[in-house]
Amino acid sequence: MNTCGKTHRVTANLRPDGDLDIMIVSDCPNVQQYAERLTCITMDDVIDFSGSKIVDPDIRRSLSAPCLCPNAVFDAAWMELGMLSKGLCNRVHSNEIILNPEDSH
Repeated sequence: MNTCGKTHRVTANLRPDGDLDIMIVSDCPNVQQYAERLTCITMDDVIDFSGSKIVDPDIRRSLSAPCLCPNAVFDAAWMELGMLSKGLCNRVHSNEIILNPEDSH
């Protein structure tokens, strides 16, 4: 995240039972706490945002509201499940929010 200067790496691995193991490595202590609480997710967690453990307030309680790590978990899981193209993600490389579009010209 450029706004906080911290780095997170999220890996999702599909298990034989259909669940996904989630591994998060970060230099942020708040994200490390989140990672300890979120080690396995189900397909429902990936496709049902409102009931997902990924954004459950008890699990993400150590994170600030704008933290992008939960979004990275969704992206990693979607890629592992073939719902998001790894090639596309490699080409795009990053997502960004432009706050003042008129200043970007």
